[in-house]
Amino acid sequence: MTDALARLRASLRKNGWWRTLTLIPRNILFHLTDFDRKHGTNTGMQAEDDAGLPQEHEGYEGAPPRLFPRIIRSLEISADRYTFIDLGSGKGKALLLAAHHPFRRIIGVEYNPRLDAIAAENGRIYRHPERRVHTIETVCDDAGAFELPPDDLLIYLFNPFKGAIMERVLANLERSLQAKPRDVLIVYQNPTQRRLLDQASFLERIDYREYRTKRLRKMPIGRVAVYRNRH
Repeated sequence: MTDALARLRASLRKNGWWRTLTLIPRNILFHLTDFDRKHGTNTGMQAEDDAGLPQEHEGYEGAPPRLFPRIIRSLEISADRYTFIDLGSGKGKALLLAAHHPFRRIIGVEYNPRLDAIAAENGRIYRHPERRVHTIETVCDDAGAFELPPDDLLIYLFNPFKGAIMERVLANLERSLQAKPRDVLIVYQNPTQRRLLDQASFLERIDYREYRTKRLRKMPIGRVAVYRNRH
């Protein structure tokens, strides 16, 4: 109870009453999944997770385990063609869920060294009968300067940062594509900086969905925009 109250106070300070109230259904769904209790991992939100982060970073939030596979299925891709990269990977929950699909590589890039270390440990201890990729790479680095591998890429963004960093991420990606043309998909969940991607001349938006459940038909549990680079 003490930890829950601390998280509530932290959210109120950071997000205000309205944003905090909109997060409650998602947080309830998150806790009902009991992901960490099942798997012995540490992916839950804690008050100290955002300590010391620059202002342009958004707060940590783990990928929803029931929604994530729906998003991947909606892409209708052969996962073994792509390297999966989570920019702003936090404690690595999306990396663990991505490991259920046969991606060529799975890489998490996280600025916060504490969260990056937790993600690496989660990758080591996660046991699931559907896990298909057993090596998860975690990198403590600036997402806007990270050297992207020369593979076809699926870049996952769960609202990790604000406009200034997103602009650097997009510029870095454009330079990488100029140096090595290839196929890139961007899955942007809770796309608060969608305008920047819509305006990027080298990208085209190919999908936008608001995911709902039978119980929460009126309130989306996830908004997802999908982009592909122009060839």
